[in-house]
Order: sequence, then structure tokens, then C-alpha cells
Amino acid sequence: MKFYPYSTIESENLKPLLISARVLGFISYLLFVLALLFAIYGIVSPTPLRNGLGSISIFSLYSAFIGISSILLLAFSGLCAAVVSCENKFTSTDK
Repeated sequence: MKFYPYSTIESENLKPLLISARVLGFISYLLFVLALLFAIYGIVSPTPLRNGLGSISIFSLYSAFIGISSILLLAFSGLCAAVVSCENKFTSTDK
């Protein structure tokens, strides 16, 4: 059992794109875990940032930014993996 992203996709012609999709997927997973850690620390942090809407921790803002970035990065890596998968499907010699 392989635990890296897009482990079932294979390619002969677009191996660099597949490797970059896997690396970007792994980085997005790490960023999501980091966002969760920042969110947890933002909840228990005693130092709020005062603004007009009330008080919010700066770590909560970091968490939101990193979380959105990780989701966008995962979507981009999925798009790269889809391109590799389509290429493999259309150039496959197995009929």
C-alpha cells in the first residue's frame, strides 16, 4: 500500500509533471496540518488582536490564510494529476 498522493496514476511521457503533482499534494497536506495547528493555538492563545469586530487571534488569521492556500494548492496538484491521467489514457497502447 502506497501512502503518497496520486499513487495509482502512471505516465511514460509526463513523469516530471506527475512528480510535481505528488510533491505539491504532499506540501498541501502539510500546510493543512499547519493550518489546523495554528487554529488550535489561536483558540487557546491569550493574546487577541483587537479590531472593530471584536477580538481575534493573529494565529487564527494565519490559519485561515494557510488553510485557503493549502486547498488551492491541492486543487492545482489535482489538476496536474488529471492532465497526466488523461495523457496516459489517450496514449496507452493497451487496447
